[in-house]
Amino acid sequence: MRTEQQIDAAAAAAAEKANGGKFTDPLFYKPEHRAFWKEVIRTASDAADAAPASAATAELKVSANEVEEFSGHCVFIRSVYTFMTRIWRDNDEAERKVMEAVAPLFFEDMGKVLSEFLVIAACRITDPASDRRGNQNFTLELFANTFPRDGETFKQLDALRQRMMKLRATILPARNKLGAHADRAVILKDEPLGAASWTEWGDFWSALQDFVRVLNEGTTGKPFEIKAGGVLGDAETLLKALFNSQHFETLLKNDNPAVRDACLKTAQPND
Repeated sequence: MRTEQQIDAAAAAAAEKANGGKFTDPLFYKPEHRAFWKEVIRTASDAADAAPASAATAELKVSANEVEEFSGHCVFIRSVYTFMTRIWRDNDEAERKVMEAVAPLFFEDMGKVLSEFLVIAACRITDPASDRRGNQNFTLELFANTFPRDGETFKQLDALRQRMMKLRATILPARNKLGAHADRAVILKDEPLGAASWTEWGDFWSALQDFVRVLNEGTTGKPFEIKAGGVLGDAETLLKALFNSQHFETLLKNDNPAVRDACLKTAQPND
């Protein structure tokens, strides 16, 4: 609530910016003019005071479909992380060599793409529930605010969200300077940003897994698991295919014409 003195000062500033002159000059602003501008400021102030309460009320309403959509998105980004770590972090020397032999630039570039994606994805879901313009974001805070602040579910969700904010604090400069924008000074400096440890990433995913489970239990009464079982299988299948292609190349270059012809026939059955 603004005082009359504050309203008078704001009205003077608005009127003088719009029309010029001095608000206190009776020759420029008659009493009815000053009353008009005060009423404009008073109406705008009342609307601004009411806005936060309306926004808070809106944040407490999300549908079961929205919870399902958000949970599915968490499965997706967790799956990308699982796939990326298996292929690029947890590979052995033989697997690295076969990737370099088959498509060295592809695997190098794709590793960078997925790393950038995961930084952006982790920052997106830890963004505030609403931006400065009042637009709501599909984020952890939004869903946590679904529950009463004095309730046990909210306390659990908020504690898990705070755990995830630790990783956000580390990687946010990379998201802001390189992922969402292309900061000239940072690019020219050519130094890494947002270098979080694997332990920090592991704790983030552990907290997210618990967050989605608690969220679903509190909304639908059923648990929800964000770990997708087939992701590691896909990674292993990819690596196996790369090894098989290398074995095929070896046979194709065999000095035995019969072996070579059999490989060509297998590769080009219609020729």
